[in-house]
Amino acid sequence: MFKFVVVFACIAALAVAAPVKEEKEIIEILKSEITKNDNGSYQLAYESADGSIREEKATVVDEGTDEEALEIKGSYKYINDAGEEVEVFYTAGKNGFVPYGSIINPEITAVAEAAKDLPKYENEYAKKSE
Repeated sequence: MFKFVVVFACIAALAVAAPVKEEKEIIEILKSEITKNDNGSYQLAYESADGSIREEKATVVDEGTDEEALEIKGSYKYINDAGEEVEVFYTAGKNGFVPYGSIINPEITAVAEAAKDLPKYENEYAKKSE
């Protein structure tokens, strides 16, 4: 009988200590569009019922050359835990990723923007070895 009480007490303690798993709210997708092109370029957009939005467009630059790459411009928006609207804009491509927005430290944006214009190490190395 004593063993039964001990086992029961252990099970009760584990049940109380076990974390309760919160159910996450399912957010409805109001809009979801994507267009993919044969050359690798694309355009996408989505919007959800909680106010989140994302839009992005990628274009191919220098197509058919050794320098071919995607140049991407986009943005996303959401409501943070404080109820404030947060919007971020960005570009990405050969010269890196550059974010802009109210939550992005302006110094990060400035450094990323300046880095876009720096010569690439591999290009400089290739020039020296010629």
